[in-house]
Amino acid sequence: MKPKTKYLLALTAIIFIPVGITFSQTVYKLPFASTNNRIELTVTNSSAITAKSVSVVVDSLPVWIKMKEGTVSAGELASKSEKQVTFTFDVDKKAPVGSEGIIKFSIVSQTGEKWSKEIKVAAGAPDKFELFQNYPNPFNPTTTISYQLESDSKVLIKIYNILGEEVKTMFDGVQKAGFYENRFNANRIASGMYIYRLTAKSREGKSSEYSSIKKMMVIK
Repeated sequence: MKPKTKYLLALTAIIFIPVGITFSQTVYKLPFASTNNRIELTVTNSSAITAKSVSVVVDSLPVWIKMKEGTVSAGELASKSEKQVTFTFDVDKKAPVGSEGIIKFSIVSQTGEKWSKEIKVAAGAPDKFELFQNYPNPFNPTTTISYQLESDSKVLIKIYNILGEEVKTMFDGVQKAGFYENRFNANRIASGMYIYRLTAKSREGKSSEYSSIKKMMVIK
């Protein structure tokens, strides 16, 4: 019986990310809520035999990474040659900041043989504090208030009526850097204009305090 052909394929990787983003050791830090990031993989055939029908497949990845390609074909690789394949992905804004994840790729050849490559990644924090407009607005009876924190912070969210009287404290506590959503139910309040305010004070040695207000309309 003819022995099974062994292809000596290797997989290296380069992650293309915006200027200013750094990585520590082998963990690549991905920009917060970024889109169209690229991973470029080089497939190398070190053998003396042509490798046919070579594909690179995404085996697994963190749920907060949205890969636009599941499989990319490298086609035929001649002996002692290499080809590059590119994968494009987005980072979900709800990704847990700082938590590490692994993207696992495999090379698959016509013979069914398989080689793997893992890349460690972590989601970066937002680059600023920001309070967003609630959605929907106007609303009845519920709406979502969302915001982002550039660092771990003491957070306070309050809702007031148009006279400045406090209606509800939505949140009062410490939160890590990242993106957050809070659901507000207006069942117990009258129609009209209301104001919501976010105050966030960094717990990482920064002296500045962020504060922002926005208006929302309840219609019943």
